[in-house]
Amino acid sequence: MRSKSLLAGAIAIVGVLAVGVPVVDAAASTAATSSGAAKTTCTYKIYNQTPTKPSGFSFGYVNCPKPFGNGVQSSTYSATVNTKTGVATSKGSYKNWFDTGTLYGTYSLRGQYTSATKATLKGTFTIKGGTGAFKATKKATGTLTCSTTNADATSTCTSVLK
Repeated sequence: MRSKSLLAGAIAIVGVLAVGVPVVDAAASTAATSSGAAKTTCTYKIYNQTPTKPSGFSFGYVNCPKPFGNGVQSSTYSATVNTKTGVATSKGSYKNWFDTGTLYGTYSLRGQYTSATKATLKGTFTIKGGTGAFKATKKATGTLTCSTTNADATSTCTSVLK
């Protein structure tokens, strides 16, 4: 019984966690990586639309510094969970909408469930391109950390592009 509830919670959590991904334009990416100075850190509040499925989609709110600001995100995910060890993986694609354009890319996460409702996953994201004000965005990568305390309902994520 415990493994079934852990699996259901784990699948739901992985789906929820599969969303928070950062944003940055090409100039900010180059400046941040070449000078070692600024980082672009974004936070996300994610709502899973298919919480009990091993694959699906979610939506969320994005909060980033200028020039991005607040926006919304949609993402897809495909998840796996080892019900004996609690190890989980999730990967997928995302798109962030801001007032002046969009950014899109992929992400990959791996983490551990500490209960049927609590998990933390860490990984990387890749920005593949953008539209509008961000149409000149070049490929960039960063780190992504997501966690949940309520199984499949919501998750919070933080992305960092150095």
